[in-house]
Amino acid sequence: MVRRALAVAVTVALLSGAHDLGAQAPKPDPDVAAGIQQVEEGDFDAAILTLDNAARRLAADPTRVRDLSQAYLYLGIAYVGKGHEAAAKAKFREAVSRIKDLSLSPDKFPPKVIDLFEAARDEASRALPDPAPAVKPAAKPQEASAKKGGSGKTVLLVALGGAAAGGVALAAKGSDSSRPGTGTTTNNSSSNNTTPTDNRTLETFTGSLPNGEQRPYRVVVQFAGLLEAQISWPDPNAECGIILQEADPPYTTVANSRATSSTSAQLLSSVTPKTYLVIASNYSGRAVLNFTLNVKHP
Repeated sequence: MVRRALAVAVTVALLSGAHDLGAQAPKPDPDVAAGIQQVEEGDFDAAILTLDNAARRLAADPTRVRDLSQAYLYLGIAYVGKGHEAAAKAKFREAVSRIKDLSLSPDKFPPKVIDLFEAARDEASRALPDPAPAVKPAAKPQEASAKKGGSGKTVLLVALGGAAAGGVALAAKGSDSSRPGTGTTTNNSSSNNTTPTDNRTLETFTGSLPNGEQRPYRVVVQFAGLLEAQISWPDPNAECGIILQEADPPYTTVANSRATSSTSAQLLSSVTPKTYLVIASNYSGRAVLNFTLNVKHP
């Protein structure tokens, strides 16, 4: 069982003597230490919240690279414990990007953690570009893959050109624009309305999530502003969540959702013009969970 296997005393083995965890190592960041302890105890949900907040704080301090790398490392381990392998590898890549000779001791970590970490380190060393084509503002649609259990299904995303800056709707007279796949896009602006309106683009995605899996949706933000995502599901005994992360390496996690009811969760985050992944997650224990994900973004 992954939770039991990970609930052990964990030790980071660094190949370089410059990063030795000996007696002279500086005192670890208290939030990172708390998050590591939560991972060791198998409390992965709490660890993800603790370590994600610590990582965002430490990212602004160039003198705390070691603590930041550990925060990302144990975030990855916590995601392994939750069964979120894609998110785990993204955090492992971020850890390695800070300390390139970072290594895990096979005596202290289960094989699944070691295998995912080594795969992430190999990807980081090869510096692979994001498999999707670079998205630039243009007056034509771009396609991006929305992985659904390996089905290869695609969701069509609309990249707004210069006309968007003038508040022009995506469809004539503000009507909805339907797209193939599971998502639809609507622009909420109205050029004839003199009252304040929400000019953000609304994208809606629907589908089913097996337990322990995630479904990423690529969202192209054209302007700085507020991204709002809400996920809902019919079963009050289940639980879904949303993760917002940057679509390009090092795949930085921007925000996580909070439950708003027994059948919904919401994520709010400031964003800048770039491509993001809005990731729907099912960690409820339910075999298959239907969901609806609405995303408003500038």
